[in-house]
Order: sequence, then C-alpha cells, then structure tokens
Amino acid sequence: MKLNDIPKRNVHQVPEGYFDRLPMQIMERTARREQVTATAWYASLWRPVRHAMAPLILLLMFVGIYFFNIQQNQQQEMVTTVASLSDEEIMVYLDTYAQVETADFEEHSLADQDLAVEFLNVSSTTAEEELEYYKINDLDY
Repeated sequence: MKLNDIPKRNVHQVPEGYFDRLPMQIMERTARREQVTATAWYASLWRPVRHAMAPLILLLMFVGIYFFNIQQNQQQEMVTTVASLSDEEIMVYLDTYAQVETADFEEHSLADQDLAVEFLNVSSTTAEEELEYYKINDLDY
C-alpha cells in the first residue's frame, strides 16, 4: 500500500458558524469565571489559612501536653508533700477536719464471722464435707 493510493480528502469538518460564535463563547466563559471568582472570595482566603492550620494544630497539641504534664507534676508533688508531714500536723488536721467515731477504732475479730459463707458463697456444712473428703490432715507440707 502506498501513500499516494490513499484518497486525499478532508476527514475533519468544522461545524457551520463555529468561528463566528467562538469569540462570544470565550467572552461568556471569561465573564462567568470572573463572577465565580468574585463570589468565592472565601476560597482565596482559605488557601493561606489552610497552610497555617497544620502548625497551629501542632502548637495546640504541644500546649495541651505541656499543661497536662504540669498538672501531673503538681499531683506528684502533692503526694510527696503529704508524705513529708509530721505526725503532729496530721493529728491537728484530723482533729480539725475529720469526724471520727469510736466505732472506727474498734478491732473486728474474724473468728466471729463465717468467712466461708461470705466469700465462697458456700454453707459451712458443705465446706466441712469438702474438707473431710480431701483429708487435709494427711497432706505433707
């Protein structure tokens, strides 16, 4: 196949009146773009603000972490301050602010209570039966 054998005709056609309408279409699009730009003033304002947001967020995070650490240090200092108080200062504080009753100083005997029922949720007879079954006296320690 030779190039000379291919028929020479214009395969592309320009629509009728295209070049007559072209300047008006360009003018309309340019005018619309100016209107959109005038109404979207916030878009031009957002561009520099967007770039400043990342450092601002980082700064706020660092400030928050700084104040959080200061608060934790103050709490730790408070704990060490209470530990350094003398017994006399503690007694004065308790005498002034604490309301203590004599029942708070009573010693409670565990022998009076049935701990198996309270902690294991088992009756005392069931606990005795289990202890007899395992023969605890025969175990080597």
